Amino acid sequence: MYADMKNQNSTLRLLACFLLAMMLHESPLAQEARNLTVGPLQYNTNEAMTDDALSWPVGRPVGGGRLSMLSVNTVVIGVERTWTDATGVVRDIQVAQIGRHKFSDIELVTPPVDGAFTRTFRSQYPSKILDGTDWANAQAKGDPVDQNLPADGVIYTHLNTWTGIDIERWVYGFANDDHDDYLIMEYRFTNVSGQVRNNVYFGLQAQTHGSAYYPADIWGNYYGATYASYAGGDTSADSLRLWYSWDADQTSNTTEDTRGKPHPRWGHFQEPQFFGTVVLHADTSPSDETDDPSQPLKAGWSQRELAPDLNVAGHEDIYNYLSKGWDSANPGAYGVTVDNTGTIVSEGSYRILDPSLGPSGDPSVDINNTTQFDPLTEQEKTSLFSFGPYTLNPGDDIRIVTAYVGGEIPYRWAIDAGAAYSNGNPQQLSPVPLPYPVPNYGSNYLNPLGSDELDAIRTYLGGQTVASQGATLDRETKNAVLDLGRPLLFLNASKAVRTWKNGNVKYGKGSFDIPLAPSTPSLTGMSENDQIRLNWGNEAVEDTRSGTVVNYRIYREAIRPAALETPTDTTFVLHEELPSSAREYVDNRVTRGEDYYYYVVAVNADGVEGSRFLNRTGVTSDKFLEALTPTRSPDANWQNNVVVVPNPYHAQGAFNYEEARRLTFLNLPAYANIHVYTVTGDRVQTIEHTSGTGDADWERQQTFSTTQIVSGIYIYVVEELSESGSPTGNQAIGKFVVIK
Repeated sequence: MYADMKNQNSTLRLLACFLLAMMLHESPLAQEARNLTVGPLQYNTNEAMTDDALSWPVGRPVGGGRLSMLSVNTVVIGVERTWTDATGVVRDIQVAQIGRHKFSDIELVTPPVDGAFTRTFRSQYPSKILDGTDWANAQAKGDPVDQNLPADGVIYTHLNTWTGIDIERWVYGFANDDHDDYLIMEYRFTNVSGQVRNNVYFGLQAQTHGSAYYPADIWGNYYGATYASYAGGDTSADSLRLWYSWDADQTSNTTEDTRGKPHPRWGHFQEPQFFGTVVLHADTSPSDETDDPSQPLKAGWSQRELAPDLNVAGHEDIYNYLSKGWDSANPGAYGVTVDNTGTIVSEGSYRILDPSLGPSGDPSVDINNTTQFDPLTEQEKTSLFSFGPYTLNPGDDIRIVTAYVGGEIPYRWAIDAGAAYSNGNPQQLSPVPLPYPVPNYGSNYLNPLGSDELDAIRTYLGGQTVASQGATLDRETKNAVLDLGRPLLFLNASKAVRTWKNGNVKYGKGSFDIPLAPSTPSLTGMSENDQIRLNWGNEAVEDTRSGTVVNYRIYREAIRPAALETPTDTTFVLHEELPSSAREYVDNRVTRGEDYYYYVVAVNADGVEGSRFLNRTGVTSDKFLEALTPTRSPDANWQNNVVVVPNPYHAQGAFNYEEARRLTFLNLPAYANIHVYTVTGDRVQTIEHTSGTGDADWERQQTFSTTQIVSGIYIYVVEELSESGSPTGNQAIGKFVVIK
């Protein structure tokens, strides 16, 4: 009894310690942060590895931008060692856990190594100067450059842990369009304690979610239970150690179909994506660096709130979570556990979806919608890969490599198939189709899928057609269209595996056996009279590792004709192709008053393009700030043609005019002072027009005393100036009305 009371008191003291830490350290100390966006996967992290997040795809054309795919990346180390905690309790197990909200005093458990957190680019980060302002990320432009880097961008992080095992991580990102839907993450765990560390386990967790459009019912499945058999020559076994997730149905509301989150008005699929994490390599032992096909020892998922963390669970609980089989009650209604032969057992190492719930009995296939549980009770899923046990002598290290990977149907399919399903419109394309027909762009619109992606879909379909052109879609067919993202996810996961195995990369050095994309040129854009001028630098030509530049391609955001209803798919389309000698392009296929967005890429002799994202315009939170807008040429007959728009000027409605509160003078001379007066002759403002164009904006409409103008009639006087700024004596007078 005394022993039981002592154990209870120790537990209470430890809990009190944790609660105190939570109160004192509700969030980690401020840390340096970086993102990696050389391809469509945008990875964010900080030097403590406590704020990892991944969004994909960057530049989504419809519905407000990219989707959040990864909300928490957690690294766990569990060791058998004797130590004394802060409450004086002697323990035989110690756990270090790194991830958002996984331990309140993160600086104690896993302190970052000062100065070790770096983001390095293979080429100098490009400038992006638009109408005189450089919109390129200033921090990225100051980051180091290493021309021998294995990838186009690498983020390195180094942490100590109180277990005596250091963590190093290299995150590799690629610009090559065939390899830009995955990020490779190489971990190195080193025993720096000076003592032997026995029965060490390493856990990698990933919480995926689709919270961009609620309700989100994210489901997941583990595919790789029999990977060891496959590696041993059994071709009937699976070949990827892959855990993947997708958006499924909400079952509490049987009248509403939520899979894909069809837009309530326009119908396009807002969440058509599949997302996963795949194991690429795990050392057999510290002395044997060959890949161990029996790893991970444990894989599968927990409900988000049931994945243990140090804020609420003890060291022993988390160690058991890493080292023992799955708890059949966490959760048990739709999952089963299997051993490494794929046989269902009561407490196996691999949790998969219950195959009896699926339409075909195949655990790799989506389980039937009617059996899926509700997000209000199940939450999102937290995947786990657990590796071990390892014995690490002083100085020993273990290397584990994984990749985050995405796959989804082209967004034009999501728009078209969504409209065919939600709004009963005829399906305009077959899901293994001709490209979606973009009016007036013809061959300039590139096929949204490569040949390998089309082959993957055709193989997945087995020669069957999902939907025919001219048909509307029922719920089952709609889900079949969304499921076409699954083979694309598997394709990208297998690419990541091959990229790692065929390369010779180790600890940020070496090379991958894939073509490198040409460097992104610095871009200068200028809004000129009735045209847009683009200039770019020599970075791609000077990039000798990526091959010879044979062309430059100008991409411009496609403006759909007004007759096509929302959603407006403003996918960038090929606008012009120029020889490798070109460094300038003048776009005169423009309309005054429209906003235009571009990016410029180099193309090498293998047909590989540079990054679509590093010099792309219009990527700030206020997109229009990066717009290039053709101006109006000075009017030779300006004294007769000057006008003010809008007139009358409705101040409330003006917020919808060109996305800013502006009043515009058109058909001006090249240089002028525009004086604004009340009807009683009081001058309230003078606008200096020195741009050499034929128009000028009066933004904010403030008086000399910075107060807003009031309702009434105003008189303007346009006073022409010479290029040197002297009055010429020529004037034009008019009036406009302001309504508040």
